Amino acid sequence: MSKRRSIRRKRPVARRQLNTKPPIRRLYWALGRLRSNKPLKATDLAEEFEVTVRTAYRDLDFMRDQWGVPLEFDRAKGTYLLTEPLAELPPVTLSQGELIALYFAEKVLAQYRNTPFEHDLTNAFKKIQDLLPEQVRVSPSTLDDFLSFDPGPLHTPDAGVFRDVLGAQRLRRRVDIRYRSLSSNATTQRRIDPYHLFNHHGDWYVLAWDERHQEVRIFALHRIQRVTPTTDAFEIPPRFSFKKFMKDAFAIQKGETPVDVSIRFAARQARWIRERKWHSTARLQEEIDGGLVLHLKVAETCEIKRWVMQFGREAEVLKPVSLRRAVQEDLQAAVKLYRGRRPRTRSAD
Repeated sequence: MSKRRSIRRKRPVARRQLNTKPPIRRLYWALGRLRSNKPLKATDLAEEFEVTVRTAYRDLDFMRDQWGVPLEFDRAKGTYLLTEPLAELPPVTLSQGELIALYFAEKVLAQYRNTPFEHDLTNAFKKIQDLLPEQVRVSPSTLDDFLSFDPGPLHTPDAGVFRDVLGAQRLRRRVDIRYRSLSSNATTQRRIDPYHLFNHHGDWYVLAWDERHQEVRIFALHRIQRVTPTTDAFEIPPRFSFKKFMKDAFAIQKGETPVDVSIRFAARQARWIRERKWHSTARLQEEIDGGLVLHLKVAETCEIKRWVMQFGREAEVLKPVSLRRAVQEDLQAAVKLYRGRRPRTRSAD
């Protein structure tokens, strides 16, 4: 009796399912090299995007297993290659969050049209779009029917000033600036060490060591009329921290010593005050009539004064006494303006 030879069939190897999707930019960079017949190794991908070789191998596995790219490793050449032409790039879709992010980026760009920043921002936004395939290049204008974004009026600093200050900050070089002060309206020559550039409510500022006053100050870029770079180097003190420097400010103005501020809001305004966090030290004290008292500890009361006065009679400063007196004096001066005779206006010609 002949022995029946048992034949063991090989089971198909299951494709490995990856739980995470690599960043689109890395995948399309790798596909671009493959389609142009350029050598591609995992180490090339790792070096280009500063990721580990293990991550690069996962990216290549993802292209082969999830996207179906006809990809294999040629041991003789020591590189990956395509076994057949790739007619189209794999379709990619944006998530709702990613699409909305592109929408807001485009709307911010719109706010800077006809300003010195338009060219640079347009190029930056185009580079973002160029990283995406045609399938996902959706015009953000299609979302205008149900989304809107208005950051309000913005100042327009000179693009050259921005570049010079940013360049000096990166190279740690002192600069001479011609600066117009908002408080005195005087224009002076200053030498500064630019420590940190930051944006507040859409406007740009530079936090810098002011040689004239021998202290760290904040300069609005739109008030810098001219920048003259120097070759003098500077060092930021090791213990200096932008976050620590700004932590006591209500907005951007700094004072010497933080003070306790208490403001009572009527019930109608109190509903709005409850909706947001006004400062890291903010504390709310509820009152029986529906109003509340906002307690803060801030280093400068000038910004608080301007802010609280917009609420009119629905906000009352309780402390400090100096802030209460300053608000009172401004309100009394305003009342005098309105008690006088109504100014005569010319009719339009």
